[in-house]
Amino acid sequence: MPRPALRPPRRWILAGSTVALILVLSALAPGVARAAAWCGTTATANRPAVFTGRPIRVIYAIPNDGEDRSAQFAAQISTDVDDITAWWRQQDPTREPRFDLTTFPCGLQVDLTVVRLPDAGTQLSSGTSGANRIFDETLETGRDSIFQDYVIYYDGPTDDSNLCGIGYGRDGGPGQAIVYLRSCSGVSSETVAAHELMHSLGALAFTGPPNACPDSRGHPCDSETDILYPYASGAPLSSLVLDYGHDDYYAHSGNWLDLQDSLWLQHIGQQSRLSVKLQGSGAVTSDVPGVDCTTSCDTDWDTGSAIELDATPDPGQRFVRWTGACAGSDICNVTVDAATSVGALFAKLAYALTVTVKGKGAVAIPGFVSCSSRCASSQTSYKPIALRATADKGWRFVRWTGACRGKSAVCRVPMSADAAAGAVFKRK
Repeated sequence: MPRPALRPPRRWILAGSTVALILVLSALAPGVARAAAWCGTTATANRPAVFTGRPIRVIYAIPNDGEDRSAQFAAQISTDVDDITAWWRQQDPTREPRFDLTTFPCGLQVDLTVVRLPDAGTQLSSGTSGANRIFDETLETGRDSIFQDYVIYYDGPTDDSNLCGIGYGRDGGPGQAIVYLRSCSGVSSETVAAHELMHSLGALAFTGPPNACPDSRGHPCDSETDILYPYASGAPLSSLVLDYGHDDYYAHSGNWLDLQDSLWLQHIGQQSRLSVKLQGSGAVTSDVPGVDCTTSCDTDWDTGSAIELDATPDPGQRFVRWTGACAGSDICNVTVDAATSVGALFAKLAYALTVTVKGKGAVAIPGFVSCSSRCASSQTSYKPIALRATADKGWRFVRWTGACRGKSAVCRVPMSADAAAGAVFKRK
């Protein structure tokens, strides 16, 4: 059977390449061993991440006029994710794709999101403009979206039954990949998903790889067993190789993009714990998905991960400061290169300060001119204040009581809680 010609390379809004996987043969062979049967549920919104780091989101998308068959395809998509993970670990025991998983009764499985696109199937069927629309309409706009890579299973009509998938990615990621569920009946969706996932993470680099196909620089042509070979043979995923010869895009010695360094791959056996201790009422979150704590929590990160932590107080509270690996009250930048502990201190906006005076004299309080009897004030929490005792003529300052101690005329109160201080004066 003659091989159909690849479409000309296309440039997207972001610098990079678009690449497609084309059907050649119709033989369908089984993939690698299947994981636990699907027992989960789909959702219309992303659920909280189980693992830390940059996730690979998995989406089932349908046109506006399409039938929602997510219940039919969920088990297949879940198996694809499990099989790709197992295959990747066979190819490289130190890495695996960071698929976005969630917890179900049978354990961890893919967090499959269902998206109904605003366009009709006829508007999305073209392999060029249709892919653009699908990409644009499945992008999420949440705080974490800039860290997310996408694998999109599109269940809608296509103009080319031989177009199995299409993918795009920045150098090193993130990007998006489409698996066309209604095309390429002789090729397993897991093989297509694995192929397009490579492209969504930035492979193949435009310059550098020695075996790039002359007419398709986004693919290597040195072996038909390479998962990134431009034509799908129908061979099972288990028989394909992650960069044949390791000289084009994975674990190579060149100075161009190496997918093994992708931030969307988890480092197996190279994890370090980040412990976040909260005092008071508030939340600590990370820029890269992983930390979202309203109480003290522990998370595991690839050793060497650099993240930003942000502290948000609850209503009526203020963020005071960081402790441990960070200091001050700005953004906490921390590198988790070993077991690391960070503390976040929250407190009430203000604490009450009561000052009493015995004898003849006065105490100067921030916000007051002078206190000569009994005074109450509200002071910013954890902002130390200085009280100064001054005796009247014929009197002398003797000592402090309560939150203050000693005989010095000046006392510093930390205002780490409600406080009461007394100043005692006696006649000379």
